[in-house]
Amino acid sequence: MKMNNITTKFFFCLAVIGLTASCEDYLTELPTDSIPEENFWQTKGDVDNVRAAAYYQMTKSELVEKILYWGEFRSDNVDLKNMSNTSVKYLTEGVLQPTQAMFSWAPFYSGISYCNKVLEKGQEMIDHKVDPTFSPGAWNPIKAEMLSLRALYYFYLVRAYRDVPFITKTISTDTEALAARQGQPVTQGVNVLGSLIKDLEECKDYAAKNYGNNMDNKGRFTKNSIRILLADMYLWHACMLQNGIAKGYTVMNESGDTIKAQGDLNNMAAQEFRRAVELCDEVLEKMDSAYRVKVNENTSQYTEIERSQPYPLYRISSRGTNTTDNVYNTIWGSRNSDESIFDLQYDGDRTQNSVLGSLYYSTSNKSAQLMVGKPSLFTTINSLDDDGTLKGFGKTDIRIRESVEFKDITQSEYPIIKNTAEKVAFENKEDMAQEGSFESRSKANANWPVYRLSDLMMIKAECLARLDMNGADTPELVEGFRLVNKLFERYNPGLDSTGSSAVNTSGRLCHNYAKGKKGSALLELVYRERQREFFSEGKRWFDIVRQAESENKTEDVLSSWVGASKSLQTRLRKLDAMYIPYYNDEIKSNPALKQNVVWDRYTPNSSKPTENR
Repeated sequence: MKMNNITTKFFFCLAVIGLTASCEDYLTELPTDSIPEENFWQTKGDVDNVRAAAYYQMTKSELVEKILYWGEFRSDNVDLKNMSNTSVKYLTEGVLQPTQAMFSWAPFYSGISYCNKVLEKGQEMIDHKVDPTFSPGAWNPIKAEMLSLRALYYFYLVRAYRDVPFITKTISTDTEALAARQGQPVTQGVNVLGSLIKDLEECKDYAAKNYGNNMDNKGRFTKNSIRILLADMYLWHACMLQNGIAKGYTVMNESGDTIKAQGDLNNMAAQEFRRAVELCDEVLEKMDSAYRVKVNENTSQYTEIERSQPYPLYRISSRGTNTTDNVYNTIWGSRNSDESIFDLQYDGDRTQNSVLGSLYYSTSNKSAQLMVGKPSLFTTINSLDDDGTLKGFGKTDIRIRESVEFKDITQSEYPIIKNTAEKVAFENKEDMAQEGSFESRSKANANWPVYRLSDLMMIKAECLARLDMNGADTPELVEGFRLVNKLFERYNPGLDSTGSSAVNTSGRLCHNYAKGKKGSALLELVYRERQREFFSEGKRWFDIVRQAESENKTEDVLSSWVGASKSLQTRLRKLDAMYIPYYNDEIKSNPALKQNVVWDRYTPNSSKPTENR
């Protein structure tokens, strides 16, 4: 996605298709009929320009900030710095008000409109042979890209709202937009994901393998990134199938008949967990093969231990007294590393990632902004995570230095520096409480990570756990524990020299740590590791929702895993409360759209009583 080469034609194409100001987001605004399309969609270049616009839409601040509001700010990872911000205060307290613009889905549907436009018009060009140089062979990889990008847009919406309007056709005129606005019902999220999964299974093998440059390989959908997205959606879909009958979900089989037995849904879920594992293995095999080639070609840069590692992870240098965090500096500082699978691309000029600076940490003012880290995750710094039961960052976990500006355990707030820092260093790998340092980025060019190798490892480990929650000592569960602990080991290079029991016969880094442990224990380990690994990335709340979906209850995950207050547990006691409300303006525009029953009490003129705050 060569955003630095966007031409005037790119911006003109936005006007041609009526999307410059999100006008084709017909769920909120009407499109324009004033600029005809007859002279557009004549060459492959026209398709490429709108394809680029579909990616560009996802990099916009108004969209990325919503990922954080919906996926991070509701979670136990962060605290609000300034309690006078009542809208976010209510969000964190579980009082979600439909009148807040943070719940508008407009930027996501604008992106979906771009994808739909390319999919429809591109196919018409092929069918009518409009451009002789634009062949089906050139079209199919673009089609795979747009189906995948559209799936990602919808995947965010389903994780946030659950049930959403599912639009796969373009809206080109005011008349069509008005008709859609006045009668577009929602589709159950489980069926939205089912449809998207089918699309990706059909298109994944037509995707490009290599675009010829690293930025496009990491910033556009490829065979690898489609597979990891598909694996993630399978994981989510399977969790929604569990207890699906009790939740009132209507799921169809391949013949189009409604599945009425929970046992059949459970079997389908198990098949999907296995399919997700298969997809992760396919991507891991490709990444590992590339890693082995690199290692063998330049063996002088790798130790024997590094060459024998089972996963192609970067590792902290063990040579000399080097305390530079080369893992963070390569993945986050240099960007588009070998561990990256799909990142939203920012160059700091035409595309700027300003969200991190406004919501987390200002590199110009050197200060925390809207949200800061939850103290409970960082005041554990004097503890060693010997057995995998620690919630938070332990004494040797270098991610504490990557995540926040840590001074000492008594500090009043923990400014979030992850991805605003370009380089990180630490004083002593055996004790992260000792002095560390970081260098801020000189401009807003931080890529936004969607999927990387650690996502793959955690998705696979979670699926293996969910496949056999009560089993123990199976090869699959042993592999799951190893996936989690190898990622943990990478970030705790000093653990084995601290006197920790982690490397003895019972510790989490020993070869038989998994012995006797059930899949349920692996699942809890996965969630603790995901919290550390993906801290501040907009994923934690979605993880919590996924577990609640699997159990069809919120109590256990909110109390034991999150440590939520009793009042918050009470507000979120229903599964519906784990999802966000529809924006009030959308309710007004679309009579077919019915508010989430939990949040309807906060809708203006609602007949339901407002909860005492």
